Amino acid sequence: MGAMNKFLILNAVSCLLFSVAANADWYEATGQALIKQGDMAQARQMAVDDAVKRAALVAGANINSRQQVINGVLQPEHLGISSNSEIKQLHLMSESQSADMLTVTIRVDIEPEVTQCQGSAYRKPVLLSQIQLQARQDAIYGQLFELGTDATTQLERHLRDYSPTALVSTMQQSVTPEQLVYPDTDRLFSRGNQYMLMATINDLSLGETTSSFWQAEEKQRFFALNVSLYDLFEQAMVYQQEYRTSANWIYNNKSAPLTHSMAFWQLPYGQKIDQLLKAVAEEVQLQLQCKPLLSSIKQVENNQIRLELGKMHGIQAGDELVLFQLQRHPISAGVKRVLQDPVILTVTDLTDKHTWATTNNAKLIQHIQQGDVVSVRKKTSY
Repeated sequence: MGAMNKFLILNAVSCLLFSVAANADWYEATGQALIKQGDMAQARQMAVDDAVKRAALVAGANINSRQQVINGVLQPEHLGISSNSEIKQLHLMSESQSADMLTVTIRVDIEPEVTQCQGSAYRKPVLLSQIQLQARQDAIYGQLFELGTDATTQLERHLRDYSPTALVSTMQQSVTPEQLVYPDTDRLFSRGNQYMLMATINDLSLGETTSSFWQAEEKQRFFALNVSLYDLFEQAMVYQQEYRTSANWIYNNKSAPLTHSMAFWQLPYGQKIDQLLKAVAEEVQLQLQCKPLLSSIKQVENNQIRLELGKMHGIQAGDELVLFQLQRHPISAGVKRVLQDPVILTVTDLTDKHTWATTNNAKLIQHIQQGDVVSVRKKTSY
């Protein structure tokens, strides 16, 4: 093994917490980083850290984004993984450079956690609302009026990379927490959605001039994003946080690069916003990874039930469904009571989007009807 690979292994592994583990598994992941001022070594380390983070998430590691965001303020970038997993080996498989972007592919041997929460095996449906640009007056500086739309696109990408437990669908409109009212939220859940992620840009303001008089004028520019994660089944807010960051800005009286372009996201300001959006995606992973996968029943026929859940949610033949009937209050959001005892069913057949399950005792599901709720869990032995 070359000196460079040994250096990468030591630095990547040193960013993780070690503990007792079980059998190891190999994971392949790709990471990227900007090459700043020609510093290839730093870019390589950052790209490897990015790839390690992605591999660790797929392996079930716990991302602690609070190490990156303290009291809502973005901290200096570092690998924020807190895990009961251990990296045994890391191989740099390939490396390529395009303009000032370095891309690496690694293969990493990760020993999984001894115990994992029940919900970590499944992907929970998340509706991503369009990020709302509240600070429109601030957007005049640089003409950043499309930043809400383009930040939504960036956040969706990061959710796919850094929140593997979320199955994301992007909405075409903005939704605020105040608009989430019963029974609209219950209808969203019955259509196969379990969570809604909303965000509002509240600050794009300019601060004091940071450059010297003989340099091009630069000012500090702020960015604030208020994030809310709402549970459509529980009819309750799961997580709320305002994230803040800032960077130098030179486009005071003229248009900046368009916010959909790579040129914008490679600006110091764009990079800081992008890091913040990654931290949001990591927090979503942290919030959802141990939550149960829930769904309402779509059809009951011939001792079988049908759900709009399938392989894309991580369900496999043999998984168990815990089925229970709910009675909600007719005008308020809360669950009034659970009817009868839960029924255990087993998945017998499934497609990418649908699942069929049954029980050995037909009498147990005679009272079940469309709209009742099931919770999915891994099959256990008794």
